[in-house]
Amino acid sequence: MTWFGPSSDGGGHGRAAVVTVYKAATGRTAGAAVQLSGRWVLTCAHVVNDALGLPHESVAPPPDTPVDLGFAALPGAPRRQARVRHWIPRRPAAPGAMAWLGDLAVLEVAGDPLPQARPVVWREMTAGQHLVAWYGSGQEFSYAKAEVGSCDGPLGYLDGDLAGAAIGPGYSGGPLCQPDGSAVGLVVAHLPAAAVFSPQDVVRRTIAIPWQTVRTELAAAGVPGEVAGTGLADPGATPYAHLAARMAQPLAALLGDPVLRADRAGQLAERYGVGRPQDGSAPTCHDLAGFLLQHPRGTADFAEIHAPTLNGRTQWAALYELVCLGHGEGAALLLSTGEYDELLAHLAELTAADGTLLPRAARGALPYARLPAALRTSRLAPGALGEAARALESFGGDSAHVPHDTPRVPALLRVVEYLAALGTDGAALRAWTHRVAGRLGIPAAALAERRQDAAEWAARQHEGRRRTVVVELERRDDDPGHHFRCAMWRTRPDGTPAQVETGAEGPLSSAAIARLIRDAAEVTDGTPGGTVLVEIWLDDAQLQLPVDEWDDGGPDADLPAPLGEEYHVVLRCRTPRRNSSALAQRWAARTLAEPLVVDGSSTDPKSAIVRLKKERACGRVVIHGPRAHRDTMLRACLVLGVPVVLWDRNASGYDHAPRLDPVGPTGPLDGLPERVRRFRVDTYADPATYPARPALVWEDPGRPLPDGLWLADPEGTEV
Repeated sequence: MTWFGPSSDGGGHGRAAVVTVYKAATGRTAGAAVQLSGRWVLTCAHVVNDALGLPHESVAPPPDTPVDLGFAALPGAPRRQARVRHWIPRRPAAPGAMAWLGDLAVLEVAGDPLPQARPVVWREMTAGQHLVAWYGSGQEFSYAKAEVGSCDGPLGYLDGDLAGAAIGPGYSGGPLCQPDGSAVGLVVAHLPAAAVFSPQDVVRRTIAIPWQTVRTELAAAGVPGEVAGTGLADPGATPYAHLAARMAQPLAALLGDPVLRADRAGQLAERYGVGRPQDGSAPTCHDLAGFLLQHPRGTADFAEIHAPTLNGRTQWAALYELVCLGHGEGAALLLSTGEYDELLAHLAELTAADGTLLPRAARGALPYARLPAALRTSRLAPGALGEAARALESFGGDSAHVPHDTPRVPALLRVVEYLAALGTDGAALRAWTHRVAGRLGIPAAALAERRQDAAEWAARQHEGRRRTVVVELERRDDDPGHHFRCAMWRTRPDGTPAQVETGAEGPLSSAAIARLIRDAAEVTDGTPGGTVLVEIWLDDAQLQLPVDEWDDGGPDADLPAPLGEEYHVVLRCRTPRRNSSALAQRWAARTLAEPLVVDGSSTDPKSAIVRLKKERACGRVVIHGPRAHRDTMLRACLVLGVPVVLWDRNASGYDHAPRLDPVGPTGPLDGLPERVRRFRVDTYADPATYPARPALVWEDPGRPLPDGLWLADPEGTEV
């Protein structure tokens, strides 16, 4: 037996690669598939047709409908869903020939590869091989034995033993394995005796697609070698072969002793269920590197095994070099199999309780990073947890300070520390980061610094929590004048949004919307007091709407009460910002840089735009001037990610700039919404003396627009 080759288990390793394909309509077994590599499985096209309720002989690509898969041979493995990515329909091998080509499908499984899933090693089919197949359910007792009689063409023909189970319906798509566990082809059909032979013949004849045919078909269909698993026949072959020689160098520094190298390789072989010689030999460092590169978590799994025995800076530096080589090239994932599974279990529990936690922590920990789409919403979508975790895992260091010549702190660990600081499952998450940081050789001081940053951020989150009403307005061309379609949320005491029932699917008048805002703002449920923040989300073209002047015309109509004099009414932009990283950077530095005032004298729109492009820390712009100039400048501010913009809707020229002076446009930023509210009280009471009508954009990137998920209180009533 060779290092990292098939284990001698009588074909049992092959059974571990059997994947069950279920019928969508009944949940019963449609057939089998085989693990190719990573998230990829191979089966017959007619098995997919059967699973989706389509005719077996259908050659058209199936709809983009998920196919349910099971892993009965892997204890505790959950069911997964997969989608067809490569479709190779059945077609005649030659005009008039009974043999055919195709009838293959490659599916991509959602989520991370199952850690215990083991792709088979492929060999070519030859006459005389003794093979074993399993029913699609993968149960051990379902094995059926057969011998290859002929495989000279695109198909192979096998005769089954007269004793034991016979290959029949439900076996299609599964692997045909040799006693050492390697696979040589797929079951595709069985030949009924009555179809060709006379009743006096005893026949258990199976039709198979040999591996050499499968390999040719996959290559012709454009299936990459790393997906098809065509490199797995040679343990040293890998899509990252150029890295093997480079990774062999730090491995040699770590495992120069052949006895130690054999021990570490043996632990890896046992973990991945592959072979190891019993003669005391050790693999070469190059072979070991090739094996690590065949498995996305192989390098991290090796580091997890070896790190506890390291001593001295030189050895830690060699291990860090090994990890960086794989991770930097995208060939290796950051976390070991156990670390990833444990993290995912924690995140799944937290997300089930509160889907806003991970996006909040990610935005707080990585304010300048372009987060994955799953984390750019207020609430993590169902089923998006794996995508979010893998995306964070692919990030590099968090760009913060570390002691000289020590490993960088991965961005993922920083996010987990921020998540722990929110107070839910914090001890378990901190224990996890402590173990991972120790395995990576990250100094305790560096991790403690991130932990302190997270604690201070969480404290600010708690202190800054306030009652907020979020209003999304949309106007369509056929809606009546001054009517808008409205969605509304208010914050709970824990800061999460609860959707408010508006009572109408169609457009509402401005007065009706003002009444809904007032009702939502007056709810007291333990949320900290103070002036309510009202965020009005509008399309960019509607930012001139005088929303702050809307009044509900209620029973106290003789004493007008526009929204802007009771609440901090600010504007938000529904249109996604093109430069979200610039918005985050400017928001983080908004109190540090001087505000930019566009007054037409020293600064006009053109020079202001140039200055904004240069000064990436500027987070506040005050716009004066005529409407056309204001519109140009406002658009530039939105594109360049300026979070705070103030202007006078009523101004007709730069000479009206002094009208905003009572607001203190360049004064302390944190007090600006309150100064605007107070000024609005004056303008509504005495418009002749105070003709300005201030509008304020306040784009906090940490408060995205809530998603459309309908929320209810514990009693089940709408809130």
